[in-house]
Amino acid sequence: MADILLLEPGYANKYPPIGLMKISYFHKYIHHDYVRFAKGRLPEAFKDKKWDRVYVTTLFTFEWKKTKEALEYALSVVKDQSQVYTGGILATLMPELIASEFPMVKNNTGLLDKKGTLGLEHEECIDRLTLDYGILDDIKDQYVYPAHDAYFTYMTRGCGMKCGFCAVQTLEPEYYPYISIKETIKRVDEQFGPKKDLLLMDNNVLRSPRFDQIIDEIIELGFGKGAMFKHPQTGRMVPRYVDFNQGLDAKLLNEHKARRLGELSIRPARIAFDHIEDEEDYKRAIRLCGNSGIEYMSNYLLYNAENFTGKGHSYQADTPEDLYQRMHISMELQEELTESTGHKVAIFSFPMRYIPLTDLERGFVGKNWNKKYLRALQRMLIPTQGKGVSSRSFFEADFGKTTDEFLRFLAMPEEHLGYRGMFIEKKKESKEESLARKRVWDDNQLYLSEWNRLYDLLDDKSEFIDLIGDNKFVPEKLTGIKNPITKKLYIHYLTKTGVLKVFLLEESDTRSFVKEYICNEFPIMYERLLQHIMSSHVQQSLVVGLLAEFKEEIIKNVLERLDYAADEHYLINAFYKAQKKLGKHYFDFNLVKGMYLYHALHVFEEFEERKIIEGIECLDEEGTRKRLLSAFDIFKSKVLKNVTDNQIGAEYIIQQVEQQLTEVYKQLSIFDVV
Repeated sequence: MADILLLEPGYANKYPPIGLMKISYFHKYIHHDYVRFAKGRLPEAFKDKKWDRVYVTTLFTFEWKKTKEALEYALSVVKDQSQVYTGGILATLMPELIASEFPMVKNNTGLLDKKGTLGLEHEECIDRLTLDYGILDDIKDQYVYPAHDAYFTYMTRGCGMKCGFCAVQTLEPEYYPYISIKETIKRVDEQFGPKKDLLLMDNNVLRSPRFDQIIDEIIELGFGKGAMFKHPQTGRMVPRYVDFNQGLDAKLLNEHKARRLGELSIRPARIAFDHIEDEEDYKRAIRLCGNSGIEYMSNYLLYNAENFTGKGHSYQADTPEDLYQRMHISMELQEELTESTGHKVAIFSFPMRYIPLTDLERGFVGKNWNKKYLRALQRMLIPTQGKGVSSRSFFEADFGKTTDEFLRFLAMPEEHLGYRGMFIEKKKESKEESLARKRVWDDNQLYLSEWNRLYDLLDDKSEFIDLIGDNKFVPEKLTGIKNPITKKLYIHYLTKTGVLKVFLLEESDTRSFVKEYICNEFPIMYERLLQHIMSSHVQQSLVVGLLAEFKEEIIKNVLERLDYAADEHYLINAFYKAQKKLGKHYFDFNLVKGMYLYHALHVFEEFEERKIIEGIECLDEEGTRKRLLSAFDIFKSKVLKNVTDNQIGAEYIIQQVEQQLTEVYKQLSIFDVV
């Protein structure tokens, strides 16, 4: 009996590792070994344990960093480093990478569908074994897969379409037209309990000449249209669904196959729409499904791609306009089928960003895209959790009514994208809360209007897109922009900290330009900059730059917004130090510190305190000092009163307080003009 560790790298993924679950079944139920599953690494309780064998699965190549960490960990916990095995997508696509980085690891490419692949006794075809759902309990307190209550299996293997962007031709080069799952489902039911849904990972089930047999078996297993499932915990009857998760090929769908799919409790029917040139095939397939009673459909929309070949056709690299058109087509088909069939039809689009099969990170940018567009699209998909189509009203609000509007949104600053949409009242919100939120919304609309105004004034928008295409927005770029419209527009892409950094630039013309724009042309930006300063611990160097450019003006603006009931000493100290750094004196901030102390002890009546604060806001040092010093004895007595005679060491405490009060008095009455 051996100790077996199954390891999945610590990335976030939707589905459990099917390969490891099959290997677990082999070791646990055929070899009778001890098996443990871990996500990333084992819990602390296993820190001293060494394992006889460790299997590490791999997923996408861009998850290389996490995969590398898992392999390094596996080598550190195995008894013999020659007993670490890996396989899966990355391991199959890039075996040379595994060999160069981890020469001691045994790398298994492709499927475990041949006898003796792992060199174990009694090993036949691991790929056909039942999944061990029990291993998921090993990590239930650490990670729960979004899709877990389902039978995960295949009824065909391979594809045959050989699309250039797809790894299946390497992962599953041979096409198996039919794999019965009856016995697999039976064993799962007996050992792990029935599962609600059936998730089929087939890459091209429609190609199978035994398609009717596959459909018949699925229905026989209890997944015909309207199938219900008794939940084992609640006892309630709930719908169960079939999902051909890897998608259905629109080119291979005909009326007969669509009708047969309509006999299943399929939700959703996933139909790929990889390129705009497949438009007619896609429309035909969607209509066939809708007319066959399938109410829920989705599509994968590949974008950011290069030129590729597949399905006997050569495709040109896609464009942002292509993506919009494909989403728009799905939205229109949804409306069309809802009207023609008489029942609600839902079609959801899932834009999927293309990453080359051998890229180890996610940063690839297609030749017709740029980083700014890719980031903006990601931001636009957030409200739909990655789905690109909903109702027409929502679609047009999020993606635009036209292709041109979509491109405009892609060019818009990311923060501005969140400003779009109507103001919506919230339940259980007080009138005051609603009004406060409405004020913010109104200000956001000013930002949108101003950005749109400037954008429309551009003579050459392509030149501006080139400027922002790298999605890196730094104040230094402003110095190289000659066109004043472009310069103003670019300011909208800077963060608030970025705007503050403008005033550290050596070029005075750029500093003056930005100051003029945010203070006079678009003052809401200056107001929000002040709010940022008041609510954040701004870096000292940024305060220096701000003070050098704005002088007394910024000091007045800050002092007008001080909340003496809040702890904002950090801001006062920042301006105090900035003055010293610049060798300038605009105001004695010790007076402000003193006012904080006086306020905390209620030294003044409310009307008296208001007059002193007004003096501070007007930078009236002499008047403020006189008022504070005139009440110093009251302040001192209130401080000492807080030190009670009953306190242990009260005499020592009073002595220390007296020293501190003396220092406060000095700060209020004496200052050095630098």
